[in-house]
Amino acid sequence: MAGVKKTPKLRYNGRYYVANFYRPDGKRSMISFGTEGERTESEIYAVFCKWLELYEQQPHKVLSFNTPYEAVRELINPSNTYTIAELLEKYKAYAKRTTNKVTSNEKHPNFAFIDRVDQYLMPYKEWPIKDFGPDELFAVQKALQAYRYGPDKKQKRYTRRGINDTINWLRRIWKWGMGRSLVSAEQVQSLEEVKSLRIGTTEAPDNPRRNRVTEQEFEKVLSHLGSVVSDMLKLIWHTGMRPNEVCSMRPCDILRDNNQCWLYIPGRDQSPVGKHKTMRFNRVRVIPLTGECQTILNRRISDFKSKEYIFCPADAVQELIQQKSEQRKTPMSCGNKPGSNRKEHPMIKPGERYDHNTLRRACQRACKRAKVKVFTPYDLRRSLATRARASLGKEAARALLGHTSTSTTDIYLLDEVQEAMKVAQALSS
Repeated sequence: MAGVKKTPKLRYNGRYYVANFYRPDGKRSMISFGTEGERTESEIYAVFCKWLELYEQQPHKVLSFNTPYEAVRELINPSNTYTIAELLEKYKAYAKRTTNKVTSNEKHPNFAFIDRVDQYLMPYKEWPIKDFGPDELFAVQKALQAYRYGPDKKQKRYTRRGINDTINWLRRIWKWGMGRSLVSAEQVQSLEEVKSLRIGTTEAPDNPRRNRVTEQEFEKVLSHLGSVVSDMLKLIWHTGMRPNEVCSMRPCDILRDNNQCWLYIPGRDQSPVGKHKTMRFNRVRVIPLTGECQTILNRRISDFKSKEYIFCPADAVQELIQQKSEQRKTPMSCGNKPGSNRKEHPMIKPGERYDHNTLRRACQRACKRAKVKVFTPYDLRRSLATRARASLGKEAARALLGHTSTSTTDIYLLDEVQEAMKVAQALSS
């Protein structure tokens, strides 16, 4: 018959205060409470009494900590033991472990909001978490509305949506802390009292909706661009692909099984579903390439098995140099000769591929030269969505843009206007 397990007792072994106990698996073990020089005897016995009470209630959780002092501190009242700074550090470490890398930027956009939350919680970082309530959150919201950045003459402000997103991220961090027993459920609920900013109730600006680019405006802008960037924008105009998708195009990503319609699957050799924005939903992103697109690509691709990027900034630089050489007015016997003033190892070299920012800047500069209202490559995506919606319906526009639901497609469409036009035309007929 097995012996009765005795209650742990604290004893002094000549150097340390220790206690023998039984683990949940039945094995005997020993835990140290330190030496008398580290803490007074009364403090050691006080912590032992609290540890023993917790050990009898939840032994698995108590023994998961490195020291009995850490177990007592964490389990007695966890929401009072951490400051806001510690909560933020723990969440940042969690976000770095779990956030997937994005295809275009080195830093995930989520970290911009986390850093902004960290910035505006600076006055409260040494506070215990339990002391941060709706009044403090409302003060953070006011500070976001009052903040100005940029040069004195062109100062900017956070948009209403940006402020709401920042507040929601703060609530998200507190909810994460509640799941780790760092924040109480009552405190998380109290933060919901601070309502999001609504249109007409705040001075925070709202970004205008994306412009719809007309075909005449688009042609004017193309006339002020080089052939490389011009071809990239034409592909977006015809397919509605995202700017980053056209920047990362490679010949090996194009399937040519059907001569009338090729298929472009971004990063199809890097994962079973490719490498794109919505790959986390385990969805394949397929972009159809019809006749106009095939004409552009055939002109630029010599090997369809190559893994080099189709659109390279070095090609655009070479085209610019050749164009300037053709427009040269100085006789060849005078001045610099072609190639004579080229450095063998220049400090600034063209990159191997475009990114969405360089493509956007090139497009905006061309708009100003063409004296057209400035638009971005993403606006071309919305223009195609509007054309597809008007002729084939919302579901067709969703499939073409690669959205998971039509609610996302609604961002690009003036849905109410188009529905009103359909109703009016039906009634008049």
